[in-house]
Amino acid sequence: MQKKIFDPIHGFIVIKKWEEELIASVPFRRLQGIHQIAAAAFVYNGGNHKRYDHSIGTMMVANKIFEHVMKKSAYFPDIPKKGSKEYRYWKNILRAAALCHDLGHPPFSHLAEKHLLKGKRHEEWTRNIIFSDYLIPIWKKAGLDPDHIAKVSIGREYYAEPFSEIESILTEMITGNYFGADRIDYLLRDSYFTGLAYGSFDYEQLIQSLCILPYKDRYYLGVEEDGLESCYALLLARYFMHKRLYQYSNIKSYSFHFSRFIQQFFKDKDITTSVEEYVRTNDFEILAEVYKAYVDVKHPLHKEAITLMDQEKRYKATPIDNETMQRYKESLKEDKAWVFFEENSLSKEKKFFSFPVLQKNGMIMGADKISEVHIPVNMSNWVFTAPGHHDYFEKQDASNSSENG
Repeated sequence: MQKKIFDPIHGFIVIKKWEEELIASVPFRRLQGIHQIAAAAFVYNGGNHKRYDHSIGTMMVANKIFEHVMKKSAYFPDIPKKGSKEYRYWKNILRAAALCHDLGHPPFSHLAEKHLLKGKRHEEWTRNIIFSDYLIPIWKKAGLDPDHIAKVSIGREYYAEPFSEIESILTEMITGNYFGADRIDYLLRDSYFTGLAYGSFDYEQLIQSLCILPYKDRYYLGVEEDGLESCYALLLARYFMHKRLYQYSNIKSYSFHFSRFIQQFFKDKDITTSVEEYVRTNDFEILAEVYKAYVDVKHPLHKEAITLMDQEKRYKATPIDNETMQRYKESLKEDKAWVFFEENSLSKEKKFFSFPVLQKNGMIMGADKISEVHIPVNMSNWVFTAPGHHDYFEKQDASNSSENG
């Protein structure tokens, strides 16, 4: 009898026996304690979904992409034939990789990564966990090579070894910037649980238009010309979700204080000494300490805990461009305890799409050559100012404007 999991986004998801063992493992269960949207979960009350649910949803979406794309073999001669042993093997690799793709996230995900992982990225810890004693017995039982799983899960950007053509295609199905199952699921899921409609789009139509195409130096996951609009819908959904959720000022403020709390909480702890130590940590450990620090005035993190409980005590987060940030820094002349800057890599150039499109006339073109839509870059620099100083820079700008006028 097949096991089914009901998911609010995708409905019933059928789970294989070895997948059931993976989902029941310690590293995967840990994802039940890692919020999908980190600190944003405490601004949007409904956003309490976890990376556990997202990972299962990503597997469901990746499976759909695989089954549809593998039917289209005109441009990819080495495509596995449906029903073959090779087809079943790579499908299982894809499903395993999708389930594992978030295993390496530290507590509160990206906002804690720079403090806890000592310059490394969570993808490295995903690989460590895939090759750990927790999961190797499962891969052996399922007849899967953990190296294939790790490659497809992490992607070409973070894996030093060369990728075969099939590995390159499969990792795009999960990690791809334009059509990846990871992105599709988190946009739909975050939109559903936060109540923000911006993340909704017709992902089924997008999947139906996907195909494997030769482009530049190798094969890529591309889209048929009729599916361009559904691709634009995904990219626009991502843009607006960043504006209203991932890069929203109230959430940036909350994340700023959570990051400081986590940095101090783990000051004398090292979660990277072993996989066993790593998988013991989750969001709830930190949240328990936040509440403990909040009620104990003698707790060394009491003041930081207050900022997480009382909005009036928090630093204000304001997005600024490169020029403004430089001007603000120069106006201070020296570091101040009441202001912090977060610098991101910004480009004023348009960001063009870099995926292949199969046109109706049979020609294959880069999307940047035929796209009618431009999605702006939405990363900003940020300035964080303490209560009592929120209007400092506005006053400085007003004063300079008056003098120059």
